[in-house]
Amino acid sequence: MSTNLILRQLLDGDEAAFLEGKAEWEGESPHWHSFSWKEGMSYPEMMQILRDEHSGKKLQPGRVKHSMLYAFLNGKIIGRVSVRHELNEMLRRRGGHIGYAVAPRFRQKGYARLMVGHAIDFCRELGLKEIMITCGDDNVPSWKIIEHFGGRLEDKIWDEEDKETIRRYWVTL
Repeated sequence: MSTNLILRQLLDGDEAAFLEGKAEWEGESPHWHSFSWKEGMSYPEMMQILRDEHSGKKLQPGRVKHSMLYAFLNGKIIGRVSVRHELNEMLRRRGGHIGYAVAPRFRQKGYARLMVGHAIDFCRELGLKEIMITCGDDNVPSWKIIEHFGGRLEDKIWDEEDKETIRRYWVTL
């Protein structure tokens, strides 16, 4: 595994990498790659949404100020991390401060652990002292990553919407 992974916000010049990364999720929900991108949207339109969300402007109902960070490996996007700067009631139940996804062909290579480590550093830079991270109870790789970073299991709750048990962890920064 390469440690040349860079986690950062998209730049105006990253359109080709973004679209190539989007193709890695073919057949799956587009939300795994981006919450903002909609079919037919231009890249500059999406970039403005990301800038607004990062600064807390023009937030859609139920959304909080957040930063979408992309994991670049040798110039290619292999995953993303959404860092929520604060929690609302929905994120307290499921989602937490950090939500991450690795494109299918890059899984089981240790990249998620690197991405979460970088995202935790980003949370420290935001001034957060403690963060919540959640995952499905059956997602063993994810909860092992959270526990690797000192995650303390608060509880397990039933998510009626997705019909699954969710583990809710707190990580002290």
